[in-house]
Amino acid sequence: MATAPLLGRTLDVDGHEFAPPHLWGEIFGPVAARLAEVCAPFIAAMGEDYIARPGQAADDAPMTAENVWTLRHTGAPGAFDMRRRLEAMDLMGIRRQLIFPSYGLWGQILATPEGGGPIAAGMRQFLGNLSVEESIALGFAGTDEWNEWAVRTTALDPDRLRPVGMFKTPRDPEDLIGQARGLIDRGLRGLLINTGMPPGGFSPAAAELDPFWALVAAHDVPVFAHVGSDLGLLASSTWSEAPAFAPNKLSIELGFEPYSMASMHLSAEHFLMVIVLGGVFERHPRLRFGAIELGAHWLGPLADYLDMWVEKVFARRIKGTLSLKPSEYLARNVRVTPHNIVEPVDRFFERYPHLATCYCYSTDYPHIEGGAHIKDKVLAMLAPLGPKRLEQYFATNGEWLLPPLPNANGEQTT
Repeated sequence: MATAPLLGRTLDVDGHEFAPPHLWGEIFGPVAARLAEVCAPFIAAMGEDYIARPGQAADDAPMTAENVWTLRHTGAPGAFDMRRRLEAMDLMGIRRQLIFPSYGLWGQILATPEGGGPIAAGMRQFLGNLSVEESIALGFAGTDEWNEWAVRTTALDPDRLRPVGMFKTPRDPEDLIGQARGLIDRGLRGLLINTGMPPGGFSPAAAELDPFWALVAAHDVPVFAHVGSDLGLLASSTWSEAPAFAPNKLSIELGFEPYSMASMHLSAEHFLMVIVLGGVFERHPRLRFGAIELGAHWLGPLADYLDMWVEKVFARRIKGTLSLKPSEYLARNVRVTPHNIVEPVDRFFERYPHLATCYCYSTDYPHIEGGAHIKDKVLAMLAPLGPKRLEQYFATNGEWLLPPLPNANGEQTT
């Protein structure tokens, strides 16, 4: 198998920090220590060796090729020491990696105590006497600490390590823009948005949000949807309250039961539907959007569906809004990560060649959902499609979300 050209050039568009809660205060700050206390009952319900490892004193698992491909959770090498993460990336042949929150998601869930969906609903039963106001304040403070950590981590190696910044629920478009500008000015190269609620109280396609999209596009900073960051789309958690959907284990991202797994993409799909048909990518052609750890099965049907409505029903009306087909905006501006362990990525390339630019490699490191030895498994799946598809999936497609840093003249380096 011709893997040598990909060594050291692979781009991983989904990594995480993953620290055990008893170390949160040391790593992130005093708010994190308090948040660990508040969330302790919910974390305990997940069981030990997922996130709670009371005896773990440091990120010290032996740094070996076997361990980086098989050990998961907080005990993986480089799980939360980002200097060691660089070593793990070297062993995995990864040039750059996006780093999404694990700790930070607790802050977002706490800050959305009402309308947070099944995960937030499950968490609320453990929060005792914590009021809504206290929950929101603690969640916002935890988000601030995550962003501080992300800035410090970026400084370790701004090209290779790309932690994403998080928004505190914006009051209005000006607040959203101000938060984004502050995070970008501090060096962050990606922003995680909650797709479950209208940003700043406006449709993502509203003119009031154009300055936000213009800001991130001008700085080549991608905006991301990610599993677990879709709070508020479903106002009720009752949909999942049935015997068939009782979780057999919990995570901060998923309930690991059929309903959650089958519906995780709906918020991002809805968000993309709005910004595509609303002309956001038309007005901001450099805007970069990633839908991460949400699967890829839905993208092709969505493209077909939107093309159908635009071409067959609303061609005259949409002419003043869109100059391209919806599928063409998706191919140009959007990237998605298939669930490597279950989804037939090779079939997606074959069925939707016009979306071949969209599919990107991810490890989810060190979360268990990424799977063991996943790169070898995906290489074996895609190798029959030829070197072009391998190059797209492991390297070139991901550059849209992990662009080279600009040089002193403002030009992107290689």
